[in-house]
Amino acid sequence: MTKTLVVNYTPRKGSYTQILFDEFVELAKGKTEIKHLNLAETPPELLLEKNLNLIMEWNMGKRDFSEIELLTLSNHHKLIDEVIAADNIVLAFPIYNFTMPATVKAWIDAIVVSDKTFSFSPETGFSGLCKDKKALSIVVSGFDYNNSDNIKEFASSTIKQNFDFMGISSEQISAFGVDQNRDQLNSILENAKLEIKTLIDRWFPN
Repeated sequence: MTKTLVVNYTPRKGSYTQILFDEFVELAKGKTEIKHLNLAETPPELLLEKNLNLIMEWNMGKRDFSEIELLTLSNHHKLIDEVIAADNIVLAFPIYNFTMPATVKAWIDAIVVSDKTFSFSPETGFSGLCKDKKALSIVVSGFDYNNSDNIKEFASSTIKQNFDFMGISSEQISAFGVDQNRDQLNSILENAKLEIKTLIDRWFPN
């Protein structure tokens, strides 16, 4: 049986993102082994002076760290290990102010690490190390970015770029306009649920 890491950031009461996330988990039960990471309950560390410099040193090839430094790095590496152990990754989050919440970006920053999820050589450049994996992003927004000419969101392109960089083939299911188009809320959510079911049937055929 495949292993699927499901990651959500859904702290808002009555979250529509949580509804769609729960839909995926419920439909996937019994078809894949699920491991859950709730970023609202266990948020990744932000990249600050203490850990950022250690991560940069790791990315530049340093490996002889002290025990205290290795402990700091382990907080990030355990998140990476969860990704490496999974066949599939599902990430569900809302859009805040045109992009992903800081907590979600902190998770991305924690898992995109040299010699773990990508490699680099002067001859071949960058190469993703997770090429046998698939990913799904479930993204919800109150504003309908699909029907706006002058207001753009940057969450979709950012998450896809990071998955691509790690070699992970990704796709996205969006539910945009859940507040702006409140009269269409049920239709927006039902369409997203149908997309989730279609994807699960494709990912986990009987």
